[in-house]
Amino acid sequence: MRVRWVVATAVFAAAISAAAAEDKPDANAPVASEVPQDGQSDWAGYGSLGLSFLPEYEGSSSYVLLPYAEGRLNYGNYYARFEGGGLRFNLIDSEQFHAGPLIGFRRGRGNVNNIIRTFKHLDDTETAGGFIEWEHVADDPRSGETVTVSADNAVYGEKGGWTIVTRATIRRPVEAVNPGFIVSLTGDLSWISRSYAQKYFGVSPSDSLASGLPVDNPGDGFNRVGVALSVDQFLSRHFSVGVRGYYARLVGPAGDSPVTSDANQYFAGIVAGYVL
Repeated sequence: MRVRWVVATAVFAAAISAAAAEDKPDANAPVASEVPQDGQSDWAGYGSLGLSFLPEYEGSSSYVLLPYAEGRLNYGNYYARFEGGGLRFNLIDSEQFHAGPLIGFRRGRGNVNNIIRTFKHLDDTETAGGFIEWEHVADDPRSGETVTVSADNAVYGEKGGWTIVTRATIRRPVEAVNPGFIVSLTGDLSWISRSYAQKYFGVSPSDSLASGLPVDNPGDGFNRVGVALSVDQFLSRHFSVGVRGYYARLVGPAGDSPVTSDANQYFAGIVAGYVL
């Protein structure tokens, strides 16, 4: 099922690219930008909605289909950005350096399709924390780079501990396809605290008795390394369609856990977007 979905998204991207190639955007026309540009309004931003295909829980070999959303709203250098289940607010008036609070969401683990269903169910969790970021936007706003470090802790629901994620992204137009074809490549590395590892990857004595899995009491450490590819095709100055793909390898306490049925984790999505 996973292979069919990835192939389907690739075919979708190819079809959109071919359709757009018949009517290429004017390279000299104003280009879409998620950040304010000189001589334009202080307000800028974008939003994308679609469907995503992702693991049933962290470490699962079963997948589910869920709604997907991402977006960013700028006023000058200040912004609110939603991605990956987290909403962060930049409070620094700088073109390159950003920092501020964030709130996040962690999906629970309930009636899953394997032996883990015998474990104590985990509720959805809200988190809070902060981030720092360096961002470079080129004279052509279709190009840019960012490096972000974020940290958050569970504050409501399941008290699941801290996560720290370092992420780097590079974004470029592919003029050989057409001026509206934008590709972003991202790499990330995630660290989890002992309490997070025990909550989401540990096996308590009662869980072991119910499932037959060995007791496991993991510690803190790096738990995931991943790479993402985003492809967007602008159909006009404001409207776009795109695909999202992500691969992560669970390592350390997550990769070694009896809870993890597949250390290879995949994500795929199809979106439609609008830029202000």
